[in-house]
Amino acid sequence: MLSGPVTTVLLASLREALATPRPPQPVASGIAAAVLVPLFERDDGLHLVYVTRGETAPNHPGQVAFPGGRHAPGTDASLLATALREAEEEIGVAARDVDVLGALEPVRTFTSNFLISPFVGCVPHPYAFRPNPAEVTEVFSVPLTALADPANLVEERATLGGERVPIVSYRVAGRTIWGATQRITAVVVDLLIALAARRDD
Repeated sequence: MLSGPVTTVLLASLREALATPRPPQPVASGIAAAVLVPLFERDDGLHLVYVTRGETAPNHPGQVAFPGGRHAPGTDASLLATALREAEEEIGVAARDVDVLGALEPVRTFTSNFLISPFVGCVPHPYAFRPNPAEVTEVFSVPLTALADPANLVEERATLGGERVPIVSYRVAGRTIWGATQRITAVVVDLLIALAARRDD
C-alpha cells in the first residue's frame, strides 16, 4: 500500500534502503549539480513536491523539475549542501525543516550535460513554500499513488541530439514530468513500491 498510516513505516524503510551501501557504479562525467526530492505525508499518503521553472530560468526553462541547481564549490561544502541551498533559494524551504533520508545514484542530463545528485528529504505538511519568481513559477505536489499508476505514464519518441529516441513521461495534474526529473521520480516510485510490497509479503 502506498497510502494511509503505513506511510510512516514506509518512510523509515526508505531511509534504511538509502543508507544501505550500493555496488559501485561506473563514474559518469558532467557538470556537478544536485536536487532535493521533497516528500511530505498527509492523510491520503505520500506526495512528491515539484517546481515549474520560469521561462527565463537559465537551465530547462518552463520545465517541471525538483528544486536544485549547479554545485558551487566555493559556497557548498557538499552536493547535499547544494541541494538544500537551492531548495531554500528557489522555494523557501529552510534546511532545518528538511529530514534528509538519503541520496540516490546521480543522473546525467542528455542535452545540458549536468550530473545531478538527488537527495530525498521529508518536509513538513502543510508548508508555506515561497517560490522565487525569478526562477520558479509554481510549486505543486503529486500523490505517489498517481505516479505509481501506469495510466499516467506515456512513452513517445522525440529528437535529442539529432536522434529519435524514446522518451517516457508522467502526465499528471495537467503537467508533463520528463527527462532527468522523470527518471529520478521513477527511481523513487519503484523503490517505494518495492518496499511496500516487501512489507505486504
